[in-house]
Amino acid sequence: MSASDFDPQSISRRAVLLSGAAAAALASAKAGEGARVSGNTAAAAAGLQPPYDSIRDFVAALNARGILERFDGVNQDRFDATAIVYALMDNFGKRAAPAVVFTDLRANGRAYPGPVVANLQGNVITEAMLMGTPVHPDDPHQTYRDATDKMLGVLKENGGEWPQLTPASVAPADAPCKQNVQRGDDVDVTAFPFILGNPGDAGPYINTASVYTRDPKLGVNLGTYRCQVKGPRKIMVNFEGGQTGIRMVKAAKRRGEKSIPVTLVIGQDPITWMVSSSRIPSRLGKKDPIDELAVAGGLRGKAIEVVKTESGVFDVPAHSEIVIEGTVDIYNMEEEGPYHEMYGYMGIKKEKNYVMTVDTVTHRNDPWVMNSFTGVVTEYITAPQRAENIYRLQKQFPQVVDYDSPHDSQGIVYISIKKDEPGQAFKVAHNSAMFNPLARVTVVVDDDIDVLDSTAVRFAIGSRWQPATATKMFENRMAFPLDPASPDRKTSSKVIIDATRQWPEEGGPPFYQELNRTVFERAEPDAMARVMQRWPGKLNPG
Repeated sequence: MSASDFDPQSISRRAVLLSGAAAAALASAKAGEGARVSGNTAAAAAGLQPPYDSIRDFVAALNARGILERFDGVNQDRFDATAIVYALMDNFGKRAAPAVVFTDLRANGRAYPGPVVANLQGNVITEAMLMGTPVHPDDPHQTYRDATDKMLGVLKENGGEWPQLTPASVAPADAPCKQNVQRGDDVDVTAFPFILGNPGDAGPYINTASVYTRDPKLGVNLGTYRCQVKGPRKIMVNFEGGQTGIRMVKAAKRRGEKSIPVTLVIGQDPITWMVSSSRIPSRLGKKDPIDELAVAGGLRGKAIEVVKTESGVFDVPAHSEIVIEGTVDIYNMEEEGPYHEMYGYMGIKKEKNYVMTVDTVTHRNDPWVMNSFTGVVTEYITAPQRAENIYRLQKQFPQVVDYDSPHDSQGIVYISIKKDEPGQAFKVAHNSAMFNPLARVTVVVDDDIDVLDSTAVRFAIGSRWQPATATKMFENRMAFPLDPASPDRKTSSKVIIDATRQWPEEGGPPFYQELNRTVFERAEPDAMARVMQRWPGKLNPG
């Protein structure tokens, strides 16, 4: 599908959504399969600009940019799709691999027309697409920095809060997710292509749902939890410790309730998916309810269109693909798992987990399913989360320059600082080590080290860190429940590595030598540009 396949003068986004033309446009992508488009030109010409109201809009925009690949006739009973995703990660890297569409899929011993889509927000270009910032084809780090800087600017302008736009209600007749309705014994969630992502999984999983729960004090929460499909109307919901969902379950028990209403929204717009899956917005230190859909609207710059669920309990994005409504028994539990988890290790089997009985399913015509291939791909854009972490750190420590949690290594955090006193690295990293369950290893480096470049961070560790004097260990800190190294699945030890240049007061040398490259670039500032210009075909990748 080329940019010229979309004429913004002749077809509106709403017409595409409601007529099913987006699906037809995707089908035409096969003719241009393998084409690559770089920069902003293609998407701009196609009129496919943010905000994207549906997953179909976003997939069309990905295709227009040349970062989408289609695979037909995939046999997931032999784990073809999983193998394809691993191969793309191996050959392109997590932040350069394309999004994928699987059609004519075989899974669970049956045929599904599809489509199943994956890795929709893994490529670094998607950070720019969704945040409305420039794409730098030859500099992915700058592409990511620009998206982060825009979000950091938004936080600074709003006193550390994300802007909000109240969701806009639409009538069921105008909501694509209401095009089909099944109730009671007519419900069969196995009719949708929820797949086994790994041979070790206990069964098919829904792994990209925004799981809706509610609480009188906390309001409505959207979380992303693994959900094992056990039957036409039976789904297991994994509320992990430390998450808002389990807090709401415990509060319901204290109120004497036996079950809670739960809704799963699948195939939501990309910003709602990001909000549901991340800690944007953060609930830390906040007692009042948070309207996460209003935050999603504020991040998009356009209100999310919502419609009431059939039960009337929740407002859900109207352009979603599938909405599954039911109740979760919070006392009578069953085994669930194992499941391939985010750390890249198999998540353990749970002897007791929560059972959802499905009452109603609504869905679009020919619904699309997104699969996360957990632990393999980068599941959602992270510029907003990164910006919030930088903002919070800089408010407390102005010496903080940058922050990153590498996409390829769960449990590690990098912080760069412009150090102006001895021992500062430990002060800056203390809260991260003590209170962030995902930060098992926190590495602090000087401001000349790019935290987006893990090679540079390793260089600093290898040449500046003194293990005996520049390390702090903490025992019995809160672990992320999915951490495979946690001995009891609740606690973990933590470490801060001070990989800044150690001052004499910190036990370091009397002075540090200059970097070789610094000396070279000072003496010959034009040398790099000169050789790149003379031999572009040999020195430029691709």
